[in-house]
Amino acid sequence: MQVINNTFTHQVQGGGFWRFLKFDSGTSGGIRSDGKALGAGCGTVKSDAFIPDILFGIDLTPVCMQHDQDYSTCGFDRELADANFYDSILTECQSQGGGEFTCKVISAIYFVSVSIMGGDAYNEGQLESCKSGD
Repeated sequence: MQVINNTFTHQVQGGGFWRFLKFDSGTSGGIRSDGKALGAGCGTVKSDAFIPDILFGIDLTPVCMQHDQDYSTCGFDRELADANFYDSILTECQSQGGGEFTCKVISAIYFVSVSIMGGDAYNEGQLESCKSGD
């Protein structure tokens, strides 16, 4: 049986749990902490505040930016972009000292997320890039 004490309650209720996850969306008050525009990194302009650039202490910003670039390259296949995203997260995570299990979990979370919810971002990126001839 789980014993609930003040320390455990603080971890769950007081933000300790999120600090444990080392979750950081990279935004505060609608502004990115790195000075870049919303959507630069993980997530879109609309979702930047709640999709973390850093998870379990692993900075995914460069991988997310490459995935955005793939989505915004005219004719780039979405399934290939998402598969590359999974592989790139795995590689980046391991290069930052993440363990095999942690890296696979992070890769799977982001891969499933873009596979299910990335359609609008892909279509918008394709529309813009193909229209402008990029």
